[in-house]
Amino acid sequence: MSFSFNAALSGLNASSNALNVVGNNIANANTIGFKSSSITFADVFASRFGARLNGAGNSMQIGNGVQTAAIHTNFLQGNLNESGSPLHAAIQGNGYFVVNNADGTRGYTRAGDFTVNNTGYLVASNGGQVMGYQAQNGAIPAGAQLSSLQFPIGQTLAPQGTTEATFRLNLDAQSATGAVHHVPMTVRDSLGAERTLDMTFTRQADGSFQMTATLDGAAAQLNANGSGPSGSPVSFTFDSNGVLTSPTSLEVVPDQTQLGTAVLPSITINLNDVNADGTPGAPKITSYAAKSEHSAVIADGYGSGTLEGAAVDQNGNIFGVFSNGQTRILGQYALATFNAEEGLGRQGGNMFGETIGSGQATIGSPGAGGRGLIAGGYVEASNVNITNEFVDLIQAQRGFQANSRVITTLNQTFQDLLQIV
Repeated sequence: MSFSFNAALSGLNASSNALNVVGNNIANANTIGFKSSSITFADVFASRFGARLNGAGNSMQIGNGVQTAAIHTNFLQGNLNESGSPLHAAIQGNGYFVVNNADGTRGYTRAGDFTVNNTGYLVASNGGQVMGYQAQNGAIPAGAQLSSLQFPIGQTLAPQGTTEATFRLNLDAQSATGAVHHVPMTVRDSLGAERTLDMTFTRQADGSFQMTATLDGAAAQLNANGSGPSGSPVSFTFDSNGVLTSPTSLEVVPDQTQLGTAVLPSITINLNDVNADGTPGAPKITSYAAKSEHSAVIADGYGSGTLEGAAVDQNGNIFGVFSNGQTRILGQYALATFNAEEGLGRQGGNMFGETIGSGQATIGSPGAGGRGLIAGGYVEASNVNITNEFVDLIQAQRGFQANSRVITTLNQTFQDLLQIV
């Protein structure tokens, strides 16, 4: 009869473990990046009931109860929820963010609710520094080493002068001789100062147009077809279909004496679209029997800017967003994968740790080597299914009650036996 007590007690312990697992899952239903657990049981090796055999010649055995066989972690993908921070990141697929914990150990997490601390380092919710690949001069160098990602708070982006410009233009083939059309655009010198480049097209009697240019009102030289800078106007000629025939290339060369300490050597005017193979495409300047007008005026170059924000792309690249509208890569998240993620150990604080059972981490860029992609501005929610957890809770509760009833019944049986004696 002592075996019955042991079996019932083991059932109480097993049901208690199940309640603990379910309770922990429910408690973390709203924990970012949390992975739920499930428990499995196994019977305890049965004892022979003496040496007796049944009629079929098989030995009669009585089980010794139940034991906890394993507690498994459910690594299924959680839902992705939009967050309020552009630096937050969620993994779509395999992998874990790599974190250098405060105690020097390395942790791995799916919780991407990262923030920037007062020294500019990107940190996880436990204060550990997020690891990745730091950019140099706006690019991730080949063979970059894993390091703590640092956000350059207050960084200033140097200005860049204009070197190329483009626009679409139709010059009216029916306009009168002497008709003038201006194409003004804003360009920047080497100090980032805005200057006005004005290109003037004047209709000629032979149907061509003569072009001149000024920068802030001062005449600029023109370099057409690679002939070298000249103060003479450039003749724009068109065929019978209104397609530009000359010039085939054009540069505007400003008067440097007008720029002070700044520099603006030359501005290439792109006269044609570019085909997919890199060859020149259709002309951007035409002469049809339609009103002279220009559009899509674009000039590169920009003024100085300060770092204002960030954004993350699907490859884990962290872009700095500057006040002048420019973006630069500041770094890239790294992801770790394991041969057997079931072997990862929980460290608390949304962290997993490497163990012998998991094998060593393989760390690399998102989207490569079977690693997942990154959803910037999102976090991965807990994968706890509340409905399933309540079903498991009821089952564990009923199991606990049933085993308690067995012990109560055995106790009453012993009391009856003592009264008989």
